[in-house]
This record gives sequence, C-alpha cells and structure tokens, in this order.
Amino acid sequence: MLISLFLGATYAVMIQASHVLWWGLQGDEIFVGAFLERVASGQFFSDFFYASLPPFYPPLYFWLVGGLGWILGTNGIGAAHLGVLLTLMLTPLITYWWQVRYWTKHDEQPMERWRIAVTTAAVFVVADWSAVIFKPYEFISAVLICFWTVFLFQDLQRQRFGVWRILSYGVSGGLLLMTFYFWFFPAVLAAVLFKLTAPDAIRGYWLRLAMVLITVAVVSLPFTAPLAVAYLQLGAENMQPAFFIPEDLNLFSPFLNFSAAGALSLAGLFTIAWYWRRPYVRALGALLAATYLWQLLNVVALAVDQSSLLPSKPFLFLATAVLMIAAGYGIGEAVSSRVRRPEQRAGLFVVGLVLLAAQLPGGSFIDDPAVRQRLVAMKQPLPEEIGQVVEKLSQVNDLKDLTILSSGIPQISAYLPLNYYISYNVHFSHPAAHFSERYAFVADLGRSASAAEFYQKLKRSPFEPIDALLLFKGEGSYPFLFWLDDYPHGAAENQIDVPADLIDRQYFDTIFEDKHFVFLRVK
Repeated sequence: MLISLFLGATYAVMIQASHVLWWGLQGDEIFVGAFLERVASGQFFSDFFYASLPPFYPPLYFWLVGGLGWILGTNGIGAAHLGVLLTLMLTPLITYWWQVRYWTKHDEQPMERWRIAVTTAAVFVVADWSAVIFKPYEFISAVLICFWTVFLFQDLQRQRFGVWRILSYGVSGGLLLMTFYFWFFPAVLAAVLFKLTAPDAIRGYWLRLAMVLITVAVVSLPFTAPLAVAYLQLGAENMQPAFFIPEDLNLFSPFLNFSAAGALSLAGLFTIAWYWRRPYVRALGALLAATYLWQLLNVVALAVDQSSLLPSKPFLFLATAVLMIAAGYGIGEAVSSRVRRPEQRAGLFVVGLVLLAAQLPGGSFIDDPAVRQRLVAMKQPLPEEIGQVVEKLSQVNDLKDLTILSSGIPQISAYLPLNYYISYNVHFSHPAAHFSERYAFVADLGRSASAAEFYQKLKRSPFEPIDALLLFKGEGSYPFLFWLDDYPHGAAENQIDVPADLIDRQYFDTIFEDKHFVFLRVK
C-alpha cells in the first residue's frame, strides 16, 4: 500500500499541467496516444489509425484506460497519464494480492506475508522508470506474466490441477494475452525448458498445459476473432520481421551494472542457481533462460533469411522482473533463516523501505537532469501549428466519418480520433491495411502529370475512398513524410513530394487553411 501511494502521488505531481506525454509525442507514444484517443472518443473496436479495421495491437489496456477517458471526457493525452497513474498504483496491490492468494493455499511450502511484501517491493527496483512511464501496459503485464508462469509451472509439477485451476489460469492468461501477447512467446519456450529440466516425470504436463492455453485462446477471442476475420477477408502484410537494429543482439547483463538494480539482479541470478531444485525457482530460471533463448533463435533467423522478431524485447521488462522476483525470494530466504527476532526483521524492513524509496520515481530518478528537462518540456504549450490545427479540426462535425490522406502530422491523433488512409509509420500500420500498396499509390499520386490526373487517381484510390486531404505546406509542394524500414539500421524517414500545382481547388472544398496547413474535402 505504501509503494502504491508513493508511486501514485509522485507521478500525479510530476504530470501536473502537462500537455503531452513523457517524450513529447514521439515514436511509440504517438500510437499509444492515438489508440487511447480512439477509445476515449467511443470507438472501442477500431484500430488506432484505420477506423474500418479491428485492433491489431493488444487492446485490453486501451479499452480499460480509454474507457475511463470516455467516461471522464478526456482526450488521449489525459487518458495516457491516467493509465500510467493507475498502473503505478495498482501493480503493487495486484502483485501482492496474487501472491497472497497463491501462497496461502500452498500447503507444502506456504510463504509468510512479509516475504511476499519483500518480493513485491523488489519488482519496483527498475533500471529505467522512463520506460515504465512510456509503456505501462508492458510493465504490468510482464510482472504479472512472471507470476502467472511460475505459479502455473509449479502447480503442473505438483499435479494438483483440476477444472477450477484450468479456468483460473485460462481466464487470467487470456486477459494477459489481450494486454500484451508478446510475453507468451518466451513463456511457451519456458514451458519446454521447465519440462526438460524437471528431475522427475510430470504426469499429464502437456495435456494440462494445452487445456490452459486453449482456455486462454477462448478468453482472448474478443481481440483475436475480429482480427482473424479481417486477415481472412483482406489478407495480411507483416512488416515487423524487416525491422532490426544491431543493438538487438547486445547481451543482457544487468548484474554487471554498479547500481541497486544491478545488485538485485546479481542476487536474483545467485538465488536461481542456489535454489534451483525448488520448482518455484526453477520456473523463474526457465523463464529467464527463455528470454535469452528467444534472442538466440532470432540470431539464427537473421543468419538464415535476414528476418527477426524483436530479439531483445523480453529483456527490459520480462527478464528484469524475473531477476527482481528471484532476488526477493532469495532475500526472504536469507532473512528467514538468519534473522529470527521480530524486532530485527522490523528494523531491516524499515531500512529496506528507505532504500526502495530512493529507487522509485520520487528518488534518484527525479534528480536526473534529463528527467528534470522532460518535466519542464511536458508543461510547455503545444506548438502553435499543432494547437491551431487541432482546434480547427475539432470543429468539423463529421470528422470521425472522413478517411483522410495526411502528410505526416500524426501527433494530432492523440487529441482527435482521425481515420487515416495510410499510416505514416509502416510498423504502426494494420497488417490488413496493406501498407506497401497504399504507399505505392501515394507515390504514384505525386507523379501525376496534371491536377486533373491527380484528382482522377484520388477518386480511384484502392481499398477505400479518400474523403479529405490534410496537407502540410512545404516550399512549392506538399511533403508526405513516412517512416520506413532501413534494414539493418531500424527505420528512416522517407519523403514523397506532391507538387502544389497538382492540388487544384476546383476539385476540393477548402474547410480551413492557415500558414502551416490546409484541410480539403474531396468533391
């Protein structure tokens, strides 16, 4: 409870009077803000950029937080800050409650509540609080998938696995999958490693695990079923394997860092090695090993056909959470066996709280000059050009119904639920939208020989009609900015210029125009 209140109060003070998200609406913050704005506007079951398509990004966090934003009448920015605040406050409570619920029913080896509190506290010694603020749903789901996995594996080994446990793990797993399904890739690898390292045969292991995963699949149908239908009807274009940066192959070694997180990581690694024979610890070890195995498998994929799927993604949140949970277990074992007197334990607990407070956002994190700079930048007013276009677009009555071809100003989507003809970023584009074909069409528009030809092409746009153009004014042209893959260097900006003389106003109704932008409705 203390951690929850401290985290919530600290973040509430940090974001007071802020106008943007932590990094000022850059990179992934754009689609996070856009998704929350989409839901906060009442469009729960639409993709964040393509209103006619179902979500392809795990939607549960956005449904819950955006739904609260819808009730409260806030935009995507307000909903995003609300989501971070709730995540920081609820994660300690959920983590503690889940452990208490599990260990109090564990007859063979119950865990005392003070030890559960230590493990919960250890989870919040994180190396990068900016990353938690940036992707709160990844953080909370990574922590919870750790407990879900190790409790599941331990119960499978104990062979106390009736219908109720299958339903319990299936429902909770389905909710986690809809929050961030990527964690299930290393979790499945961990299931194989746990079975291979089991000292004795585990009867019915694969059958029971399959029953849990089937239940997970059923529970997650509100997300996966509409997506599957869209893929079957429209096909899919997966561009993620084309994204790669060399840093993805860096070895994850936080235990070599001279910091509190580094020390606890080393303690967690030692705990896994020392208590390996215990199913709970072996499950943690299997999950940690699975994160490295995932990176290794991606190295093989890169060597074979130059494709990968986020090789280092499991490390920042998932592997770190495993090490912190293991460290909490190890500290609990050490104190339990060596410190017998209650008053000594109470003293250690107070010292631990003081040390933990220094690791939370209100401690050393906020003393970082870069963090202080961000706190100032968040409170600055929106750039004039963005603020004006948001205000003018908000006055368009049928804005939600328009499919807009825009020239690369996606920050607006965090304030208004725009429906784009094409995403500015290939990796933010729905697979069923077929980004490459839409991109080729826009490039062809720019090569039109005349305004009449441009208009005729525009009227014959593939996939769906284009209702309006939202254009940024350049020097003699309207630049369309896109973020495309640049293997093996991640991605790079690409620009398509549409000459200004191709936009003949006789073919359009001018909704508004200022010195930066023009918004045209196609006749």
